[in-house]
Amino acid sequence: MQINSARLRELRAARQWSQEQVAELSGLNLRTIQRLESGAKVSTESLRALAAVFEVPAESLLVGEPAPSQPALQAMREGVLRGLEFTGTTPRAAFWWFALAVAMLLAFADLLSEAIGPLPLQIASLAVLLPWIAACTRRLRDAGLSPWWQLISLAPVGGLLVLLYLLTYPTQPAGLVKAAAG
Repeated sequence: MQINSARLRELRAARQWSQEQVAELSGLNLRTIQRLESGAKVSTESLRALAAVFEVPAESLLVGEPAPSQPALQAMREGVLRGLEFTGTTPRAAFWWFALAVAMLLAFADLLSEAIGPLPLQIASLAVLLPWIAACTRRLRDAGLSPWWQLISLAPVGGLLVLLYLLTYPTQPAGLVKAAAG
């Protein structure tokens, strides 16, 4: 766990305590306090001791985990709104949230098809075909690959698996993406 060293120094300074006083009150070694204030990782026991001394929740002493850059519903919505847009890029997380939305829609259509016939699944499959191809195009471009790699999914046996693997590639820097697009 990574301690928020700036927050730790703030709490100590607000109480006008020295590092030695914090070490004595918390039962920790002075060197441990010095390392933590310089950004070292903290053990659970040390975290609890410091939280008790400063009378704050232990979580408030940790560096906050970065929030997802794009919440799931927003990514799904964007995927639908950009459904027929073949230009630009789509980040990896946003693509996979959209893929989940497509899979859920097709699963729901399949359930409906079992009850009333094949028409709902056929309509849903046609409805997601172009948005899926557009999303794959943007995702491959974001990964620095040519959108033509989608054609590999037409190969029997492993073509679709190869495409799914390519879609997992990380985002490439802007220069590489531009070179792949051109």
